[in-house]
Amino acid sequence: MSTVIVVGAINLDCLVYIPGFPNKGDNMRAKDLRFSLGGRGANQAVALTNLTVAALLLGKVGNDFAGDYVLSILRNSKISTEYILKSNSSKTGICSILVSADGENTILGFPAINRMVQPDFLSRLEYLFARAQWLSISLEYPLDTVELALKLAKKYKLKTVLDPSPLIEIPEHALWTMVDYVLPNKKEVEILTGEKELLQGATVLKDWGAREVIIKQGAQGCSFLERDNLINVPAFPVKTVIDTTGAGDLFNAAFIYGLMESDSILKAAQIANLVASYSVQKPGTSESFPRRREIDWEQLEKRKRGLLF
Repeated sequence: MSTVIVVGAINLDCLVYIPGFPNKGDNMRAKDLRFSLGGRGANQAVALTNLTVAALLLGKVGNDFAGDYVLSILRNSKISTEYILKSNSSKTGICSILVSADGENTILGFPAINRMVQPDFLSRLEYLFARAQWLSISLEYPLDTVELALKLAKKYKLKTVLDPSPLIEIPEHALWTMVDYVLPNKKEVEILTGEKELLQGATVLKDWGAREVIIKQGAQGCSFLERDNLINVPAFPVKTVIDTTGAGDLFNAAFIYGLMESDSILKAAQIANLVASYSVQKPGTSESFPRRREIDWEQLEKRKRGLLF
């Protein structure tokens, strides 16, 4: 199995489960509260590891309680912390996440040290890119750091997967030529391209240089651009949506796993939809991600035979 370098935030998530999103001045009582490992980098590393894919997580945490806590979770998740720097220059990233009764969330992020991961940090770890076959990256680090990661990936002929989130800074068009697979959600497509129609937005990203465009659509599954058409891949049914936090990160990891298994965007998208459906049925972030042995892979065959609707 190939090795994936994961470049993205490592956070401590504080999830608060509430009946509904509050209005200004409301006094509301939470139904539950939990602390979890978070950040797109950490989440994808856990998801890949659960799918038995080798993942190298590169990043920083603060020299504080939150940093110690998330490092312990990573180790318990069988993820190497060798390439995660513990620094006194800032605090560990924290996300406060409100989760409503229907599983939707609102996130207030304090990126802290994640926004201080500079290109020189990756330069010192360039040798790792020579060992890997894939790069999975988000926009949680400064853009010049993201750009260097993509350049190193291309130098060593890695396949690149970009989750263009969070859109704190809008990447310049030149960056997209280094992206093999871009996995935005509907809102991100509109913000990036100014296009409200998904087909037009996906076409713009392709025109900018992204090789393949896959759009995450939650309960509607996902879509990908094939020639001049947008192909929809339906989601798998779930009994109850409890918490959607981290489902997009799990989708990204499962999509990479699917490409490794099949080298087909359609099959990879089906696999990603199936795996992500497990996450939304449990509370929490990375602790809701399934292990490969826990997934009912027969559902893929049932859908192929037209037995699952």
